[in-house]
Amino acid sequence: MQFGRISGIALIVLGIVLCGLQAVLLVTPKKDRQAPETTTAAEHRPSSLPGLVGAGSLIAGIAILATGRRRDEPDQKYAVK
Repeated sequence: MQFGRISGIALIVLGIVLCGLQAVLLVTPKKDRQAPETTTAAEHRPSSLPGLVGAGSLIAGIAILATGRRRDEPDQKYAVK
C-alpha cells in the first residue's frame, strides 16, 4: 500500500469517528438539574468543532484516496497489454 492510501483511509476513519462523536454530543439529553434561583449557571452549549473537523478530514481523506489511485496507475503508453 502506498502512503497516500494509508493516510487517506486514516483520515476517512478519523472523520467518521469525529462525526459520530458530534452526533452523540448533539443527541444526548442534557441533565436537568434544579439549581437554586440565587446562583446563575451558564448554559453549556455543545461545540460543533468535532463535526467540522470530522467533515473536513473525511473530505480530505476521500480526496487523497482518489488522487492516490490515479497516480498509482501507469501511463497508457507504458501499460502492459
